[in-house]
Amino acid sequence: MTGRVINRREQHKQHTRVALEDAALALFARQGYEQTTVEEIAAEAGVSVRTFFRYYSSKQHALFGDVGHERVEQLRAAFAARPDGEPPLESVRAVLDGADITGEAELAQIRSRLSLLTEQPSLLSTYLVISEELRRLVSCFVAARCGVPEAHPYPLLVAGAAQAAWDSALWSWAGGHSPDLAGVRRSAFAQLTLGIRPPG
Repeated sequence: MTGRVINRREQHKQHTRVALEDAALALFARQGYEQTTVEEIAAEAGVSVRTFFRYYSSKQHALFGDVGHERVEQLRAAFAARPDGEPPLESVRAVLDGADITGEAELAQIRSRLSLLTEQPSLLSTYLVISEELRRLVSCFVAARCGVPEAHPYPLLVAGAAQAAWDSALWSWAGGHSPDLAGVRRSAFAQLTLGIRPPG
């Protein structure tokens, strides 16, 4: 019984979080980021301002919400679950492939966020923090699996390739070059890591 109550509570929290993010993105797109207030976001989502601040520290936080940081934590768990004897590059490829975004609703949210970043360059700092989290995560994992320091060129190169593949695919997709975000990212990562040799 307790488990069901917890599940319902978590579902309610997730529903509220999604409602706030959807409301924020809709208002930002409709009337502009600077013109939108926290009060308006809360009203659009049908919650109080106090509830808004339970989930987000600011409207900039609501722009990306916890989606990026949650994804990094999911990747961390996925890396930890990879087989010990697997080549690190294969592990990275498998984890990133498993995390590719394909759902239409999530893709639509990403497109809205990128559009806002283009219109409001001052918001890029939030995106860059998430991108750097991804790079550090990959670098730490590869270094540990290879038994080398994180400052060794190999983990840095693999992590840089993962970060660059994501960034280039994301902006290329957002710019209309290809409808297949995952396909572009996978191709970019394969090309970027083609000549990288493991240490030893």
